[in-house]
Amino acid sequence: MKIEPINEFINRTKVSRSKIFRFYKKHPELQAEIIFRKKNYYPIEHARYFDSEIMFDENKLLRQENNSMKNVIGSLMDTGSLQMRLWYMDWSYFCTVAYKTERNKKSCFRMMHGLYDTLIERYGDRTHIRLFFTTEPFANRNGYHNHFVLYVSNKSLLQTILDDVSLYFEYDRSDFRLYDPYKAALFYMVKDGVHGDDWDILGTNLEEEAEKFRRSFSISG
Repeated sequence: MKIEPINEFINRTKVSRSKIFRFYKKHPELQAEIIFRKKNYYPIEHARYFDSEIMFDENKLLRQENNSMKNVIGSLMDTGSLQMRLWYMDWSYFCTVAYKTERNKKSCFRMMHGLYDTLIERYGDRTHIRLFFTTEPFANRNGYHNHFVLYVSNKSLLQTILDDVSLYFEYDRSDFRLYDPYKAALFYMVKDGVHGDDWDILGTNLEEEAEKFRRSFSISG
């Protein structure tokens, strides 16, 4: 942890000495992080608490997270929703693909179906594969991108299949993470609903598999 004396800390934060003292008096948990070496040395990372722009951004993010949580709770209350049916299923990875070229909805739809067909052709006789995807517009440029969750029943093939998925999107920017049901990725994916070419689920009977995992979840819980 990098530290600096009070005079340097004042120059960094652009606030008065008295304001700094009042702040730490209100926040003893942060005051405990001050280092005493003949005089007080303040953690440089604490400067963020005196930056109004950073605090505004953090408060904005907190509001967004609270709104997302409200959406999740609302979806949980609707036990017949698509989100709930999907959430009760088992998944292996949560993935995002930002295409290098500008793609429309239909092109994204074909890309995701092409991925599924490729995986089934190579591994369909050795494992069950399920894929659910949604298509969203970029916020900062034209075109669309995809979020999808992938399930591979044969765990010994997980890394091999993930390598193939990475190769399929080798010219695009992609991110793959182990699926965590408690991070509500599925609820985020369908936050704006699903329409037409915006989504699809491949390799499953939605009703039967959702019921199977619902019973499993109830028993284990």
